[in-house]
Amino acid sequence: MNVRTIGLALIISSVTVFGADNSVAGTWKQNLAKSKYNPGPAPTIPATLRIEAVEGGEKLYVDGVGADGTAASWNYTATYDGKPVPVKGSPYGDMASLKKIDEKTSQITYTKAGKVTRISKRTVSSDGKTLTIAAKGTNAKGEKYNNVSLFEKQ
Repeated sequence: MNVRTIGLALIISSVTVFGADNSVAGTWKQNLAKSKYNPGPAPTIPATLRIEAVEGGEKLYVDGVGADGTAASWNYTATYDGKPVPVKGSPYGDMASLKKIDEKTSQITYTKAGKVTRISKRTVSSDGKTLTIAAKGTNAKGEKYNNVSLFEKQ
């Protein structure tokens, strides 16, 4: 192989590892009209997600406002190996683990003090413009919820 071939191979490898195949990477804004909150209430201000591809996983940044008007911002960096990582500021828990189901689908499991509090299944549409998050869990009051949030790529 010559230098040009090696350079091209390195570029292709880097793009694959760092996210060209990561369809969830990007900035996403919630469409509240197409989101469903059960039992509710729904937030009145749309959340924004920023997801960056990192080797073997992602960095997630969330900025939103809860239905009660409380600001909520959190982030984590996790790999798709399902191992828990610390989360700062999340209303769902103090740890999160991430698993890739397929190229367009992943699952995030939040825990608090070792107990599962939320499981979110994220699916990117075939055209890459919509991210749907189906989340089931138990809120701070001990009530079960089943929410579906729709986000649009910015």
